[in-house]
Amino acid sequence: METPDTHPPRPTLAFIYDRHAVLTTAALDERIARCRRYAAERGWVVAGEWVDRGDQALCAWQRAQWQMLTYAMRQAAGPAVCLVDTWDRISWDRADRATLRLSVHRAGGHCVTTGGENDLEPGHGRISAAVLRRGRP
Repeated sequence: METPDTHPPRPTLAFIYDRHAVLTTAALDERIARCRRYAAERGWVVAGEWVDRGDQALCAWQRAQWQMLTYAMRQAAGPAVCLVDTWDRISWDRADRATLRLSVHRAGGHCVTTGGENDLEPGHGRISAAVLRRGRP
C-alpha cells in the first residue's frame, strides 16, 4: 500500500545572473531588481546573485561567476533556474549563449528570462535537441 508523500515540494531556487562591463551600476541594479521581483512573484527562493564584471563580462570563456553559479546549482537540492533579465545578459553571441545555457542544463537547471522565456517551452528560446545531443552548438 502506498502512503502519500508527507514532504512538501521543495521551492524553486532562482540563481540570478548578469554581466556588466561598465563602471556605472544603475542599469545593472535595475536588471537585478527586475529578476528579484520576477522570482518573488512566482514564489521562488533567491539562492544568490552572480555578476561577471569588466572583461569577464565580455568573453564567454572567462565567466568566473557563471562557473560559480553552475557549481552552486549542482549542489542545490530541488528545482533550480538561472534567472536573467534577457537572453543577451548571458551572451550577445547565440552560439556562446547556447553553450552557457547547456552548462546550466548539465548542472540540473534551466534558464528563464524576466520576459517569460525559458528553455523548457517550445518557441521560448529552447535549447535545441541537437545541441543537447552533441553537448555543444
